[in-house]
Amino acid sequence: MESAVFEKHAHTGVTAFVANNGKVTLKGHWPAHTKRPLVNVVFKNNRTHSYYKISHWFRNVLIALKHKYGFKKFNVVAHSLGNAAVLFDELKFSRDKKLPQLKKYVAIAGNFDGVPGVHKDQHPNQLLTSGRPKWLAPKYRWALAHRQNLRIRQARILNIYGRLNRHVHFDGKILNPSSRSLGYLVRNRVKSYRERRFTGWDAEHTRLRTNPNVARAVNEFIW
Repeated sequence: MESAVFEKHAHTGVTAFVANNGKVTLKGHWPAHTKRPLVNVVFKNNRTHSYYKISHWFRNVLIALKHKYGFKKFNVVAHSLGNAAVLFDELKFSRDKKLPQLKKYVAIAGNFDGVPGVHKDQHPNQLLTSGRPKWLAPKYRWALAHRQNLRIRQARILNIYGRLNRHVHFDGKILNPSSRSLGYLVRNRVKSYRERRFTGWDAEHTRLRTNPNVARAVNEFIW
């Protein structure tokens, strides 16, 4: 977010705090005539494994922003579990054109098809030639079964994932096939989809958020 402020003249200032019951509190303000407003979303419970809950919490944020500021479209940058909020929100609500519509989405280190040590029976995985992951997590199976609900033809997606080194397909927490499995879900359902891989110590799962090369790629894609 800091790089967007310095490099792209965006304006932070508003934070959406989401309580455990899903209630959204908006705090802060933007300078007058802001053209590139940024919203920081903070979930009080950022460790939930319930995609149902986090997707509804995210939807509540969008509704609150629309009611207060009149937003009709939005761009979003999500990291790790935040991607579950975005994807499952779109699977459930993108057909409702009265709500803000997704324009651009950057997924960073997404756990779309499971997390080792968290999802039962998760094991080494790979993408088949079709792009479909060989092993399917329960929530990914659900997403596949309901992907016809996605109404995001207008959206552009950039999927960013990291590899610790060229010998592994892993960012230290999420397997690359899990992050890249987003492509199989959304291809032919969006305006554009592309992936970018970053390799090295600063491509570790958490460090991707502060990697300056990742920040540059995000800013160029969004603006």
